[in-house]
Amino acid sequence: MDETVWHDTAGVNDLDGETGLAVTIRGESIALFRVGDAVYAVEDFCPHQGSPLSGALTRNGVITCPLHAWQFRLADGQNVNDGPGLRVYPVRIRDGRVEVRA
Repeated sequence: MDETVWHDTAGVNDLDGETGLAVTIRGESIALFRVGDAVYAVEDFCPHQGSPLSGALTRNGVITCPLHAWQFRLADGQNVNDGPGLRVYPVRIRDGRVEVRA
């Protein structure tokens, strides 16, 4: 089976630009975030203590874990505080729908 197929996850308008949206692809929890016209997909748990990140607020392309305030750049998953980062997933928009490659 092809492990790099695109999965239809949500409509672009389902993303409010403030918090994330949790989706599941092949058993993996993924958080979608919209920043302006860009949409990002990252693993939906903080590597610190496993808190879901889909409810995190975004500011300037950075999400902040609601549990202990760890911060991650959406563009590349890097931890702003020099800790472990997040896995990121490729995203594309087709006909107003967000597709994630997983």
